[in-house]
Amino acid sequence: MGWSDIETLWMAGDLRDDDFEDRFIEDVIVADIGEGPDGWEFSGSSYSVELR
Repeated sequence: MGWSDIETLWMAGDLRDDDFEDRFIEDVIVADIGEGPDGWEFSGSSYSVELR
C-alpha cells in the first residue's frame, strides 16, 4: 500500500475522508515509523535548530 493506492482510490472517486485518514495512518505513517508509541523515539538530546 502507500500513496499510489491512495491516489488510485481518489481518482476513482472511492475515497471518503474517513477512509483517507485510515489509509494514510496505516499505509504512510505506520509504514514509515512503525506502530504504537514504540515505533520511534526522540530523546531531545541530539538535534539542532538553525534560524536564518
